[in-house]
Amino acid sequence: MFYYFSRFLVRLALPIYLRKLCVVNFDKLPKGAPLLLASNHPDSFFDAVVIGSVLEQPIHTLTRGDVFRKKAAAFWLRQINLIPVFRGSEGRQYVKNHDVTAQESHDALKQGDAVVVFSEGVCVNEWRLRPLGKGTARMAYKIWYGDDALQSMKVIPTGLNYENFRGPGKRVSLNFGEAIAADDIQTSPQEYEKWLREFNEILDRKMNAEILTVPADLPKTEQQRQLNAFFDRCAAPKAKSNPLLGGIGWLGRMIHLPLYSFFQKKAARLTARSVFYDSVLFGMLLYLYPVIVVLLSLIVAAFAGWQAGLGLFVGLPLLAWVGSKY
Repeated sequence: MFYYFSRFLVRLALPIYLRKLCVVNFDKLPKGAPLLLASNHPDSFFDAVVIGSVLEQPIHTLTRGDVFRKKAAAFWLRQINLIPVFRGSEGRQYVKNHDVTAQESHDALKQGDAVVVFSEGVCVNEWRLRPLGKGTARMAYKIWYGDDALQSMKVIPTGLNYENFRGPGKRVSLNFGEAIAADDIQTSPQEYEKWLREFNEILDRKMNAEILTVPADLPKTEQQRQLNAFFDRCAAPKAKSNPLLGGIGWLGRMIHLPLYSFFQKKAARLTARSVFYDSVLFGMLLYLYPVIVVLLSLIVAAFAGWQAGLGLFVGLPLLAWVGSKY
């Protein structure tokens, strides 16, 4: 239940947080098949938020196991369908959890949900695909050829491309690539290691086709030029195209500036501006902004009547939306 409530909030909040979300090849996703989405991982938990916002079926996301260490955190992370993945380097006591992770993923696929795996195995704020680990290949192999095999499962190469990694107002391009089926791998499943290598070669090629690559050693001006060229296809409305909406947008930004500045500073302190910054900032806005709007609306309604309270309840989010677009 909490997952669906969160997804409802995300679908309301994401159009405000992002200047524009462009989804490429959504219509080419296989219909009625279990989907394993193999994605790059440039922006921490926010990556799963973006992917989950556009899919109709629930998603289950494989997530680094150390964030589940505290029971309270583990409980709430489980409520939004996150599945812990522990590395052997984190302790032998966690190795036994690998089978549990695989089984949970398999069960989710069997019931028609989607599973998201970040195939690089690490999160870095950058514009390139890092070398793939073998985790995605092993998972696909087990699902296709293990006990209770799901031969109908398709692997979807997925590319997340961000204009920047620091706060709202950015454009994001979510690209879905050509699906990989079990019979696309020519190597016999009996040759396990060779099969894994071929799978990774195919996945790497298809993921790279969906991911913007901007070398980190380029001058900032050249990086920005390449980003602008890429995101020209993800056009967003401009204030000068509509002066009235531009003025309303400016008003919306000014009204929300104190609140946003507070959350921005809080997120920066909590994350030391790490790769978790976007996720923490969006999470605080996602769950706390509605509470603040409701409380303010109730206070205004108590003193100025329910019509004024209702107007504030509807008007504040609308001003935030216009402010994010114009």
